[in-house]
Amino acid sequence: MRPQTDASVLYRNPARLLQRLIQFDTTNPPGNERECIAFVSDLLAEAGIESTILGKGPERPNLVARLPGQGSAPPLLLYGHLDVV
Repeated sequence: MRPQTDASVLYRNPARLLQRLIQFDTTNPPGNERECIAFVSDLLAEAGIESTILGKGPERPNLVARLPGQGSAPPLLLYGHLDVV
């Protein structure tokens, strides 16, 4: 069964969401993306999207989220980063 995703959660107030993301200090080095990753993970969960936090160390985590597709189309991978260089 496919989980219900409430995309409106992600689009409620895009300007406020961007402001909030910019407030996280993820300057690299050292990165420190942990708090920002937790925020995005919570946002995805609120929208019904499961995610997993993985990483080499606690201050440099990665967030993996997967949305099941429909039909026979090949998978699509989207990749981004939260640190600032």
